[in-house]
Amino acid sequence: MEDYPKLIEAVSLVLKRLREDAGLSKRKLAEISSIDRVYLLQLEQGKYRPTLNSIFFLAEALEMPAAQLVDLIEREQRTLKNASGDG
Repeated sequence: MEDYPKLIEAVSLVLKRLREDAGLSKRKLAEISSIDRVYLLQLEQGKYRPTLNSIFFLAEALEMPAAQLVDLIEREQRTLKNASGDG
């Protein structure tokens, strides 16, 4: 299966922005979300697609509902897709 257009890039941008806005290091977010630090780094670098499980753990660590995190990612994905002319 191919990747959904601009999804990995949107995940990367949203996670990094939320982590920085929360004043968290990658190490601290990984610790409080129970996610491997290297995996988190690779998500932020756009190298991996997040699992649904990791979305829930990250949302909880960022003190938001998982649906809100998914919504932020979806909005970013649409923005990126429209900006690239694929929309």
